[in-house]
Amino acid sequence: MENTTTRNGESRLIPVSAVKEGFNYRRRYNAEKMASLRESIKLQGLLQPVTVRQLDDGYQLIAGGRRFKAFVEEFGPQSEIKAEIRVMTDAEATAAMLAENNEREDPSVIEDAEGAARMLGLCNGDRDEAARRLGWTRNKLDRRAAVMNAIQPVRDAYLEDKILVGHVEIFAALRKEVQQRVIEMMLKAERKITVDELRTMAEASLQSLEAAIFDKADCARCQFNTGEQQAMFDTSFSGSRCTNRECFQTKTEGELQARAKQLADTYQVVRIVRPGDNNTVTPVRAAGDKGVGEEQAKACRTCANFGACVMGTPTALGKVITDACFNTTCNDEKVAANAKAVRAALTAQSNEAVKVQPAAGATPPKAATGKAAGKTQDAPKATPKVTASSEQRTAVKEYREAIWRAIFKRAAEKLPVMQNRALLVAIAIHRPSDMDSHGSRDAIEKALGTQLQSGLNTETLLGNVLALDQAGLATALQNLAANVSKTASINDVTGYLKALDIKIESYWKLNETFLDILTKTEIDAVCIELGLADAAGKHYDKLKNGPKKDFVKGMLAVEGFQYVGAVPALMRWGQ
Repeated sequence: MENTTTRNGESRLIPVSAVKEGFNYRRRYNAEKMASLRESIKLQGLLQPVTVRQLDDGYQLIAGGRRFKAFVEEFGPQSEIKAEIRVMTDAEATAAMLAENNEREDPSVIEDAEGAARMLGLCNGDRDEAARRLGWTRNKLDRRAAVMNAIQPVRDAYLEDKILVGHVEIFAALRKEVQQRVIEMMLKAERKITVDELRTMAEASLQSLEAAIFDKADCARCQFNTGEQQAMFDTSFSGSRCTNRECFQTKTEGELQARAKQLADTYQVVRIVRPGDNNTVTPVRAAGDKGVGEEQAKACRTCANFGACVMGTPTALGKVITDACFNTTCNDEKVAANAKAVRAALTAQSNEAVKVQPAAGATPPKAATGKAAGKTQDAPKATPKVTASSEQRTAVKEYREAIWRAIFKRAAEKLPVMQNRALLVAIAIHRPSDMDSHGSRDAIEKALGTQLQSGLNTETLLGNVLALDQAGLATALQNLAANVSKTASINDVTGYLKALDIKIESYWKLNETFLDILTKTEIDAVCIELGLADAAGKHYDKLKNGPKKDFVKGMLAVEGFQYVGAVPALMRWGQ
């Protein structure tokens, strides 16, 4: 096959052994159709190339899973296969994979659900965007996503044709421990349980008052509370239940909202995680396979995507998960960076150990003899680059930018003459439209105690300026450079501040207004960074776990702490 270039990519033969199949969610194949496809490929070859995307160490199969499987079974893993090589993002690849599977052979509901869950994760939980990319209706996406709440044994049983899709949809609404017990009993039962029978059991389970997360004080006297409902499995569904589903669901939702509201002062993001949203949130860990590193974990605590979630899924209803990241793509990047740094540290340690090995017959170094010889070296420390995980929250961003602009104005007015004139020239050359003419005029008139302008008459204006003496003109120029428009890029403003070596410590210190803007998690991160937590000693945990207003007040009154010069990273230029 000759190499060809299409609008979407390049087509050529590639080694089967270089192709990874892990991306495709397809797990069930019709045996008869696969046998027919394999025979066709044997006689006619592969008429349509599979679709892959380039990886650092090979290729990833995007579309054509059945053709690829049949081709490998027929020609073996050492063969070469026709492939169209495309450049695609994860979201584009997922959409292409789902579209291909629906066109070639109807996928199972479970396979569709697993693909939909992956797309939801790539879209950060935005269901409308995920549905758009998949070409589905929002209703179809919601139904498929909800199926993912069924535990793996239930999904496997469906793929093995042991239960029906109706069973799976009902299982998806049950608590995890109930699903496990019921699927085990169903698979062992001599008579197959119908969907209607399972639905009867599920309705009782979903409204179990023992599993309810809301205050049940009023339920004891309610006419809809009964302990006599029949259920398929008494051991799984014993006790009182509510037969008023609407009331039960309303109270449950109210409790979820109340728990989320209690976290609002503590975390930047608080979200109720619904069935199918599992891939949109991940815990922030410092160590382990999914760790981002100690320093990065601290930096993540001031990120706009750091927060907590209240689980709205049947398997963990009402559970609160703290220290969570709602930008899974960013978290994956931080985990990869930390893992790379750990590997580099281990390699460096290994290389250093090789260097100090004595040559044959040589006397080992003193550090390797006597008592020191039995000492274990410290574990290598990984030092990945620490970065904020995203932009700051809007409130924090607006506050610090307002402070930066105010500092620029105050500092520019007090600059030595040479620096002030250099700043004025730089502004005029870089972006003269950043000059605030009205602000400059008002500042100059206030400084001089005289009016420079009448209307917009340039002749009158210049005449007034020409009438100034040398000192007055110097005053006017000094104020001119300090008045940059509020619409000027904040990057330009901080660029001037850094070039002039202006230090924020000379103009700002930790204050109540700033801390009031932050969540308790952000305040905690700032206090740890500045050493305030240590300085507060045994009182710190009590303040942190109490009302936010007391936390703020206490952190601004720590005896012996040097507040001057204590500036957190998120308030410094360029952070």
